[in-house]
Amino acid sequence: MFFGRGLVIQMTNPKAALTWIAIMSLGLGHAAPASTALIIVVGTSILSVIGHVVYAIAFSTRRVVAVYGRAQRYIDAALGVFFSIAGVKLLTSRTAQ
Repeated sequence: MFFGRGLVIQMTNPKAALTWIAIMSLGLGHAAPASTALIIVVGTSILSVIGHVVYAIAFSTRRVVAVYGRAQRYIDAALGVFFSIAGVKLLTSRTAQ
């Protein structure tokens, strides 16, 4: 039940999709070999699994949940600023020709 719920949240998260698009647009150039795409997909998949395992372990403790509850507003604001700046950079960047 929790796995399915987490999967649905992750797969419908616009931040995750935008991050994936940014990684692929920065990591793959016009002349990049196919192996580069494979390395990016495998590498990001491994990092995702490791990250989610760390989150699961960390948030299984009451102390981390309490600290996050107090800091959530500031964390969300910082991430909002970061993604806004990253989005503006992507929108205003010119591709090399």
